[in-house]
Amino acid sequence: MEERAGPISVLFACDANYAPHAAACMASVLHNSPARFEFKVVASGDPLAFAERLQRSLAGQDRATLEVIRFQAPAGIHFPLPYHLTLETYFRFWIGDMFPSRSRAIYLDPDTIVTCDLADLWNTDMGGNTLAAVPIPGSTRPETHGMPPGSPFFNAGVLLFDLDAWRSRNYRDRCLQYLQRYPERAIDGDQDIVNLCAIGDWLVLPYEWNVINPFYRRAHDLKLPPSMVRQVRRRARIIHFNGLNKPWTYLGEHPRKKDYLANLRRTDWRDWRPADRTPVNMVRKQLALVAPQWLKRWLRHGLCALRQVWPGFLSQPSAGHHHR
Repeated sequence: MEERAGPISVLFACDANYAPHAAACMASVLHNSPARFEFKVVASGDPLAFAERLQRSLAGQDRATLEVIRFQAPAGIHFPLPYHLTLETYFRFWIGDMFPSRSRAIYLDPDTIVTCDLADLWNTDMGGNTLAAVPIPGSTRPETHGMPPGSPFFNAGVLLFDLDAWRSRNYRDRCLQYLQRYPERAIDGDQDIVNLCAIGDWLVLPYEWNVINPFYRRAHDLKLPPSMVRQVRRRARIIHFNGLNKPWTYLGEHPRKKDYLANLRRTDWRDWRPADRTPVNMVRKQLALVAPQWLKRWLRHGLCALRQVWPGFLSQPSAGHHHR
């Protein structure tokens, strides 16, 4: 495909809360890839609130262009928003319209960091499939949705699109129609809908292309051999900070937090400070370093009980979307 010699097209969808993290992801892409890039950021609100800072974050980069777009979703469609998802999560349905003259595009959630040459993903042979994505190991969603036995279920935070196929197979409208008919199936927003509409039409990528938070947390059973989990961590090409353990929170303990912070310092948000760096949390963090395990368990149980009667106690500030 001749187009692959041109700029790599990458779409982000985020609000103002997640703009710094999208900037950090762009910085990680440019730091690790020598190719040229065409970045687009789509938002439902006024992008003027953060567009200028995104542009300044790419200042001096002659290998990248950036377009920030305000997108109005069609009226009359109900978009379920579980957890802390925002409307932007559904905008990847329109990726074929965002890049009308392109045959291929990558979608990245803004809470990702790239650690390799992204051209390796861009040049993947998709074998006639519309999508390429990373399955969620041990996912129970196929059973929940009554999908065919053995069906894999992908995380939608990293997607490679064959845009010609996406458009010709009418996936945008198919996803919207399915959502209107079965809104209760949008358990994780658009992720469930795209999975259900694209059964049998997506290429399974190695876990290294979307290393989600459960790979770093022992509490999650990925149903994978420990040796494979360790290998995925070592070979991580895209780190996805999904879930609650965000690297931009003061109390966040993700092992790859330094990677995120290093890339944030390459942006216009280099002087950013976490909102949850409060005196109480500073004490909590220091205690966590020295407290024995039995005391940590006792404190966790106590805090959980206290939050039952005082829900706002020691709560962390909301940080936008992408909790899945």
